[in-house]
Amino acid sequence: MNNMFVEELFYLATFPLLLFIIHYFFSHFFICRMESRLWLSACYMLYFTIHTALHFSPWSGSVLLLLNTGLIVLLSCLYRGDLKWRVCTALFMTVLILLSDAVIQPIYSTSGYVISLFITKLLIFMLVYISVRIARTFGDGNLAGSYWLFLFFCPIISILGVIQLSDHPFFRAYPIFFPISAIGLLIINFLVFLLCDRVLQAHSAQHKSRLLEQQMTYYVNQYQFIKERHEETVRFQHDFKNILLGLHARLQSEGENTSKEEIEKLLGHIGHPAELCNSGNLILDAMLNYKAQTAKRIGIPFLIDLNIPPHLVLDAAVISVVLGNALDNAIEAVQKMTNEDRYIQIQMHYLHDSLFMRMQNPYIHEIRTNRQGELYSTKPNAQGRHGLGLRNIKKIVNDNNGLVDISYRNQLFQLEIVLFNIERQQSAPA
Repeated sequence: MNNMFVEELFYLATFPLLLFIIHYFFSHFFICRMESRLWLSACYMLYFTIHTALHFSPWSGSVLLLLNTGLIVLLSCLYRGDLKWRVCTALFMTVLILLSDAVIQPIYSTSGYVISLFITKLLIFMLVYISVRIARTFGDGNLAGSYWLFLFFCPIISILGVIQLSDHPFFRAYPIFFPISAIGLLIINFLVFLLCDRVLQAHSAQHKSRLLEQQMTYYVNQYQFIKERHEETVRFQHDFKNILLGLHARLQSEGENTSKEEIEKLLGHIGHPAELCNSGNLILDAMLNYKAQTAKRIGIPFLIDLNIPPHLVLDAAVISVVLGNALDNAIEAVQKMTNEDRYIQIQMHYLHDSLFMRMQNPYIHEIRTNRQGELYSTKPNAQGRHGLGLRNIKKIVNDNNGLVDISYRNQLFQLEIVLFNIERQQSAPA
């Protein structure tokens, strides 16, 4: 049998191993868009077919490398995630494949070539497995511009470097140094990969710390509300007997009408609780009361319509990000208004294990969007940047498989959110 035919046959036979590795790598950092494994397999088979056609084409190696890199980038579109992260991940995957092939130089025989094919796939899988194990937040969050440049251009430079080095006379004369150079490039790419992941991990820790501080502020504020109510109740209970004695005396001396007025005053005093929201859900009550108190200080009416049962199992981080950003944006927008139509309305309803939220507020400023419909920030120092609060809301709701709808017409801004699979905590038996 022709040795060339055997080599090509084993090349095609081992290539599906690479498809598995690519899917394993992408699926760790992103969520696959296709629930059907059949359709996903069909897409990878299409990639295999195109790659095979390119492999047997007469084009130069540089053109084939560029096209194969583009195909891996297209494969990343099968997964849900930020475009920049998917492109950088695809480039990193391309570098791992290319440099692994460069590190494992085949022995110049058919058997040596076949063995190198398997060793190369094993090396790629080991590198991918190590990458997956050490990464904590890769594929999520936002990096500063300088880190994005490192993450994007390091694989590009490595790919171009391998092309240039392979044609250099020195490496043709001393081919043993080519795998050493490839190992060096692999180490550099891994260091950049690890650096970006650790930077993201630090950013994530800072974000969680700020979120916890914000939640602590809400809880402390709610504690003060509860403490004031408790002190008020204790004072009322302490004076209740004296109040009854006084009412009894006035009933005997001044008549029935005066006593009725005194009783109505007492009922009015009891009927106005210190807190605006008392749904029985600690995180909701804490946040809404805190924001209502902030709005009250600047003269913004806070209208709350809640129809939810107590003891809902709510994710404090999700609720804090959603309500915190939404209400901060609403307070900022309404604060700019000078007329009497200032208000913030919040509606929450619970039905079929789903929490429906609607927040409305008027506005007077101009709302600007980009071509994708994303709203620009209205802060004076934003300089055309997208609104970070709404982006955070969309991201955390989408991450929890919820729905977000934003509408603005007739100078009325409306944000509607649905969170699914919200369970009720089972009350302990008496």
